[in-house]
Amino acid sequence: MVQPNSDAFTPTAIRAQLGSAYDRFDAEKRSRHADMLRSIRRPQDVEVAVESAGNGRYTVTLCATEIFGALSIIAGMFTAHRHEILNVDAFTLEFAGPRQTSKRHRQTRTRRYRPFRPAPARDMILDVFEVRVSDDADTDAMWSLLRNDLASAFDHVVREGPESALELLIDRVSEAVGYAGDDAPQLLPETIDLSNDESPSYTQMRIRGTDTPGFLFAFSNALAMLEFNIHMARIRTDGGRVDDTFWLTGRRGEKIVNEGRLRELRAAAALIKHFTFLLPRSSNPGQALHQFNALTNQMLSRPDWTRRLHDLGSPDVLELLAEMMGVSQFLWEDFLRMQHENLFPVVLDTPALDEDRSIDRLRKACDEQTEDAALDGGPVSALNEFKDREMFRIDLRHITHRIDFRRFSEELTELAEVVVQKAAELVQTRLDPRFGAPTLEGGKGCGWCICALGKFGGRELGFGSDVELLFIYEAEGATDGTEAIENSQYFAEFVHEFTRTVVTRKESIFEIDLRLRPYGNAGPMATSLEAFQRYYTEGGPARQFERMALVKLRPVAGDSALGAQVSRLRDGFVYSPVPLDMNDVLHLRRRQSDELVPSGTVNAKYSPGGLVDLEYFVQAQQIAAGLLSPEVRVTNTLDAVDSLTKGAHIPSDRAGEVSQTYEFMRLLIDALRVVRGHAKDLTIPDPDARELTYLAQRLQFGSVRELSEAIATRMGFASSLLSDSGSAPR
Repeated sequence: MVQPNSDAFTPTAIRAQLGSAYDRFDAEKRSRHADMLRSIRRPQDVEVAVESAGNGRYTVTLCATEIFGALSIIAGMFTAHRHEILNVDAFTLEFAGPRQTSKRHRQTRTRRYRPFRPAPARDMILDVFEVRVSDDADTDAMWSLLRNDLASAFDHVVREGPESALELLIDRVSEAVGYAGDDAPQLLPETIDLSNDESPSYTQMRIRGTDTPGFLFAFSNALAMLEFNIHMARIRTDGGRVDDTFWLTGRRGEKIVNEGRLRELRAAAALIKHFTFLLPRSSNPGQALHQFNALTNQMLSRPDWTRRLHDLGSPDVLELLAEMMGVSQFLWEDFLRMQHENLFPVVLDTPALDEDRSIDRLRKACDEQTEDAALDGGPVSALNEFKDREMFRIDLRHITHRIDFRRFSEELTELAEVVVQKAAELVQTRLDPRFGAPTLEGGKGCGWCICALGKFGGRELGFGSDVELLFIYEAEGATDGTEAIENSQYFAEFVHEFTRTVVTRKESIFEIDLRLRPYGNAGPMATSLEAFQRYYTEGGPARQFERMALVKLRPVAGDSALGAQVSRLRDGFVYSPVPLDMNDVLHLRRRQSDELVPSGTVNAKYSPGGLVDLEYFVQAQQIAAGLLSPEVRVTNTLDAVDSLTKGAHIPSDRAGEVSQTYEFMRLLIDALRVVRGHAKDLTIPDPDARELTYLAQRLQFGSVRELSEAIATRMGFASSLLSDSGSAPR
């Protein structure tokens, strides 16, 4: 890399470039600035000079090569070190002429980070920060650490690229921001002024409003992604209010005169100002920053993003975004990476989040959406868009505490019922023109039904739940179309088409699960009524866990008469006089714990005391009591506990503890899925893991210790249920 001519580093030459804004520095400081600039030899070099101004205030001068995102990195580092930024004067010294954008970059118009490439000559930065520190007892060590961290960050940019450096810095910034809950101050109105009249070379942007943590870090990063160059910046803070001025150019060093680009600037400033204000309210500021960074990276890459974001000025919308980003990786991945176009209207329409939609209303909306799409040949896509949007809306209702745990499960279950019914209807419309309708001997139509099992059958769906189904048809026969096939073939094709109709975008998120059918994965996709009866009978091949699983069987689609017949057969098998083999159940639980839980970890579902212990206990009690007490034959776990208590099958004090523990474990599992973004990883974090802090905040515990104690107490109680000989059905 070629060093600029030494004449460029004289105080006079520097003043000639920077103009009157540089006049506030005296001759001694200008001379020091020139010496610092001359010391920069490599792209990763950073020169830092610190002066005390008394009362915990310091003036920190930094000189370095201009690299992509430099101001964001420096501002983020001050925040990470918990140094409050009071005032800033940031300058760019241009030695290479107007910045050039590569041909490839101009063609793609991508907003991704550009790799650092040393130029034959280089631009340099001269930034002067006035900061306030909370503890300056050991100033030498404090500033030495800052110098080292800045040097490491610039070196990381050169070696790995700015995106990697900024991602690493986000975690440190978030730690410094901390969690303020509802104690964060009120955001006062801000003023954003843009002018092309104040300077012959630059567009001036002035932002006045509430001081918000991390704003300079996030805003300068967003400007870089939008390909705006910050030539000079002046930040002034007074009494919690800021007056920030930026002198900007476009990607080729030109003034910004295009109205669309000016709207981008204004929208970016408003969005980031509001978001950084809400950041301390997030239970996981680090995740919120990471995901907000991803939002700006994706959103700002769209030519029409300002039109799509015009409603983000609403405090309700912004608060929803901040909460979603900071609480749920699960929801955020849905929104950002997979369903942005489909789900963005849900975020904007905050009044819709308050609506309690009945299943009839859902069914009507689904019918209308798929019927309208039929004109374009896309009812399957329309169904899945409806499913994704409504599921996202319901998830948001729960994550923002608009509905409680039980109503959340009910709403997800009702949505699943509507989707299953509509998917079956769409499958029929595709198969029947080809094969005809399935019939029985004599030409009578062959009935069929779809039964829900597991959480779906129990009306207990949660974040990341799969949808367990069993397909049953009345009897063998043949279809009545020109391409006639046996009923068994028709319904095998029916199930195959059904699984293609309900699209799963991510593992275990509304994933169709057929493994609880007779013979599991080795059995046919659909089961005849006779085969169902033969499998689930005394002396038949069904095992004890399958008997317990049938407790939750519930017809949800198809022929209601056949569904009622299936339910009667189920009752005869599940609630028979034959006692449940508890030794087999306990053996299964030991295998689950040994085979499904990695050594040294605790799983909220399968470890001793996990959710499965509670479910097996309640199902075992139902089976024991159900022969003589039909009222306990319900599919929902909490409803079953209530029925068992009323019938004196469980003592009321124990029943209350079972219900409370079950709700606690369900909320814990949902929180793990929401915070972690993984439906199957239900490992409880180590006590010293940061993730446990986020769980405690999500579950509204005062501390990690309180949550850990609650987990130990609840799982200890649950683990005693099956092993306690007194609680085993007799």
